Amino acid sequence: MAPSQALAVFGSSIDLTLTGIVGHRLAPTDALATLPFSLIAVGALSSTFVVSRMIGRLGYRRTFVLFSAAAVASGLISAWAVHVGSFWLLCAGTFLIGLYGAATSYYRYAAADTAQGARAAAVTTVLAGGLVAALIGPFLATWTANLLPVTYAASYLLVAVFGVIAVLWNAMLPGELGRMRAEVPAVGSGGRSRRVLWRQPVLLAGVLTTAFSAVAMNAMMTAGPIAGMAMGHGEASAAFAVQLHMVGMFAPGFVVARIIDRIGERAITSIGIALILISGAAAALSTAEWAFLTAMLTIGVGWNLAYSGGSALITSAYRAEERGRVQPIAETITGSFQVIGSLGAGAMASVAGWHLLGLGVVAACFLVAPTTAKLRRRADPAPVGAETSDVTP
Repeated sequence: MAPSQALAVFGSSIDLTLTGIVGHRLAPTDALATLPFSLIAVGALSSTFVVSRMIGRLGYRRTFVLFSAAAVASGLISAWAVHVGSFWLLCAGTFLIGLYGAATSYYRYAAADTAQGARAAAVTTVLAGGLVAALIGPFLATWTANLLPVTYAASYLLVAVFGVIAVLWNAMLPGELGRMRAEVPAVGSGGRSRRVLWRQPVLLAGVLTTAFSAVAMNAMMTAGPIAGMAMGHGEASAAFAVQLHMVGMFAPGFVVARIIDRIGERAITSIGIALILISGAAAALSTAEWAFLTAMLTIGVGWNLAYSGGSALITSAYRAEERGRVQPIAETITGSFQVIGSLGAGAMASVAGWHLLGLGVVAACFLVAPTTAKLRRRADPAPVGAETSDVTP
């Protein structure tokens, strides 16, 4: 799944690097400047359950192929939007890349489900697959910006190119992924009920961690480029900040698996929250370029650690036949917070708003950290399969 993740990041990194800037250029009013960026999260949220049901019916492989085609359409529509100067076509294109993102978020589940003995390592390896793409993708976005007469049109065409490659690669995934199903009806009845599953402290801690890291990261990533330009750092600095952010999101993947093996998922989530706290503090304290870049980099690293640890906690809370009762709900909760963070960031895309956003992130860290710690202490250390009561008929 790591190559699939890399292809997804290649495409999405271009959108993440440019959409805030292009949206600001094309928006009819400043209030709508972050809408195209926010629609990426909206598209992902709106299709999360659809992806889960399709996985249940078709398996991972065919579902991933179908949704990779959305990236092709997204790139073509966004390129045409830039060519004709249409803000609303750009919104349609970014919404479609969100649909693709909804499917790619299941890559880590597919990896974890095929690596039962090393779930955390599988999740972090998939995320690490995006490192090369995170390093190269944003630079491709800016390097190809002027290859065509209309600035950034060629950049968005690259999204379509990577989408085509993703379609071809996912079609060749191992057969076992084609047979695996996420929905319980497709694999037969059995397993614990949703009520029992969702009363597990370890599951609640995992979802809370991933949701918090998602809302903090999406808010700062959405507001960052426009706020950076408002601080006087310019488009080049804003694009570089997103590039640093993308590196922070995926670079830790190569070492996080080993760290998790040594200190555990719970400790890695705590470190991630601490880094998110540092990011918020940097945004709250200064508008200097070093503080801006520090905030964008550390929010990316913090997201990676908290998201990896939280995802590993989630996947440890269910058996194979129960995944359809956990995965889509967990993704919907996380996706909802992504939308909240991204849409809310529209009001924070200014100098004063950036400071306020930083303060909000700091305050949220002081609320989330003790709550997740308390949930983790209450978590039952017994294996997931040990509990057999309240099995659905």
